[in-house]
Amino acid sequence: MEIVVLIIKVAIILTVYFVGGPVLGFLMKGNDLLRRLFLGFTAWWLVRPPSDFTLMLYSIETYRGHAKGFEFNFIEGIAIGFALAAILEKRHDFKLFPPGLILWLSWIMVSLFSVVNAIEPLYVFMPAFKFLKMSFVIVGVFAAIRGEKDILAIMRGFAIALIVQVIICLWGRYIQGGFRVTGWFEHQNPMSMWCYMVGMPIFGLALAKETSKKDMWLYFIAFGAAGLTVVLTVSRASLAAFGAGAAIMLMGSFLNGFTFRRIAIGVAGGLGGVFVIAMAADTFMARMGEDDTPENDLRFALNNQSKAMLADHPVAGIGWNNYGLANSRPRGNKYSAVLEKWEENRGRRIRPEQFMANPLTESLYWLLLAENGYIGFFFFLLFVIQTSWFGIRNTFYFWKTPLGLLFYGIAVSLLITYFHGQVERVLTQTKNLTTWIILCTIVSKAEWWRRQDKKRLK
Repeated sequence: MEIVVLIIKVAIILTVYFVGGPVLGFLMKGNDLLRRLFLGFTAWWLVRPPSDFTLMLYSIETYRGHAKGFEFNFIEGIAIGFALAAILEKRHDFKLFPPGLILWLSWIMVSLFSVVNAIEPLYVFMPAFKFLKMSFVIVGVFAAIRGEKDILAIMRGFAIALIVQVIICLWGRYIQGGFRVTGWFEHQNPMSMWCYMVGMPIFGLALAKETSKKDMWLYFIAFGAAGLTVVLTVSRASLAAFGAGAAIMLMGSFLNGFTFRRIAIGVAGGLGGVFVIAMAADTFMARMGEDDTPENDLRFALNNQSKAMLADHPVAGIGWNNYGLANSRPRGNKYSAVLEKWEENRGRRIRPEQFMANPLTESLYWLLLAENGYIGFFFFLLFVIQTSWFGIRNTFYFWKTPLGLLFYGIAVSLLITYFHGQVERVLTQTKNLTTWIILCTIVSKAEWWRRQDKKRLK
C-alpha cells in the first residue's frame, strides 16, 4: 500500500512541475490578465491549509525538526509557468539571477557544510531542498512582475486571503469556542506573524492617495481583518508588533502629505483597535498572568541548549535540521541534560522517557546558530540586511510614486519580522517562508527598476 501511495505522490509532483507549470507558461504567454489572476491566486492560495499546496516525500511525521521530509510546494509549479511565459515572450527583464538570489543560494550552500557534524546527514538535505526550491518562486515572481498592476494583483490576493482568514478565526473563536485560534495555520504564532507581514504593505496601499476608492476599502478592510486576527491569536508579541507597525506606517504616510483619507483611516483604525482589544481584554488578561521568568520559561532553557550546541560546534553547527535529534534522548543526551536540569530546578521529577522528543528553540537565530554555526548564520544575516536595504532604499526612491507607501510597508514588515525572529522561528515554515520570499522578490524587482533608471540617466 505504501508503494502505491508513493507512486501516486510522485505522479502528482511530476505532473505539477513538468506538465502543469509549462502548460501555464504557454497559456500566460502574452496574456496579462491571466498572469495577474495567477499572481493573485498564488497570494490567496498561501492562506489555505498546507496540505492544499504541499506534498511530502520521505515524510517523518514523528520528528520534531523544522523539516520532516522532502517537501514539494505546488506554488513553485506556478512560478515555473511565470518564468517560462517571460522566456517565451523573450522579455529583456527576465533574470535568471534576480537581485538577492545569489546571496540566498550562498546561504544554502554554506549551510550544507553542517553535514559534517550531523547525527543524521540525510536530514540536512531536507531544508536545503525546501529552501533551494524557493529559488523557483524568486525567479518566477520576479519575471511575472512587469509593472504596478502586477504588484497590485499580488496584494489584492493577500487582501482577500486576510478577509477569508479572519472569518475562519471568528468562527473558531465564537462558534467553536476556541481560546487561541489558529485558522488554517499550524499554530497561532505563524498566523499572527503572517498577518502583520502582509498587513503592513496593504495598509500602505490603503493610505496611498493614488489608490482607487474601491481598492482603498478592500485594503482597509483587509488590514482591519489582519489586526483582528492577531488579537484573536492572543499573541502578545505579535499584537505589539502589529500596533508598532501600524503607527510607523501612519506616521510615515504623513511625511508624504496630510490627506483626508490618511487622517480618517488613522482615526477609524484607532477607534476600531480600541474596540477590538476591549472585546478581547479577558483573554489577554489571562495571558498576562502567565509566568515568563527564566525559571519558568521553556524558551530560556531551549536557548541554553542552543548555546551549548554552538559552543561545541561553532563553525558549522550540529547539522541543519538535526536540532530535534541533538537535543533529545537517546542520541542527544548531553544537550537534553540542559533541559532536564532546568526541569529539575523547578522541582520536577526527571523521567528519561519524557525527553525523547524535546521541542525546538523558538528563536530563529538561536536555531540557525545551533544548526548551521557562525558561517551559516553570517550568510543568513547578509540576506536579512540585503533585503531590508532593498526595502528601505526603494521606499525613498519610489516615495513620490503610487508604490512608495507599498515599498515602505514591505520594509516595515521585513524589519519587524526580522526583529520578531528572536522569539519565533516561523520563517522556516512553508506559508510564512513563501510569503516572505514573495515580499523579498517584490523589493528585488523594485531594486532592478531602480538600477535600470540609473543606467538610463547615465
